[in-house]
Amino acid sequence: MAPPTGAAREVKLLLDEMHAPSIADALTGDSFDVVAVAAEPELRGISDEDLLAHAATETRVLITENVADFMPLATQWSGQRRSHAGLIFTNPKRFNRATLAYPGNVVSALHQFLAEPPIDGESSIWWL
Repeated sequence: MAPPTGAAREVKLLLDEMHAPSIADALTGDSFDVVAVAAEPELRGISDEDLLAHAATETRVLITENVADFMPLATQWSGQRRSHAGLIFTNPKRFNRATLAYPGNVVSALHQFLAEPPIDGESSIWWL
């Protein structure tokens, strides 16, 4: 299924390391622009701040379940008047990587998000 055309804005995503590269593969197959950190050797293991900076430079919304590190970082950036393309926090209970539903449930949720992205602007934070 292709992304919608028309007024919807294009959103590019960057999946943090905990998320399977197959999620990016599935969404890319549907014509969305999604990159997985786990599939990019130069991004694996970099600091959270460097990852957020990379995502900001590439205008990619970062998808992570690492609320403990990225929420304070987003707050710090806001205080410094630094912007990023956005953060999507995934709930590890809803998207449990040890279940058979994963990664299909993440693909479905992100597909829905990408098909009709919210228009909140830069440095927005969403919860899945």
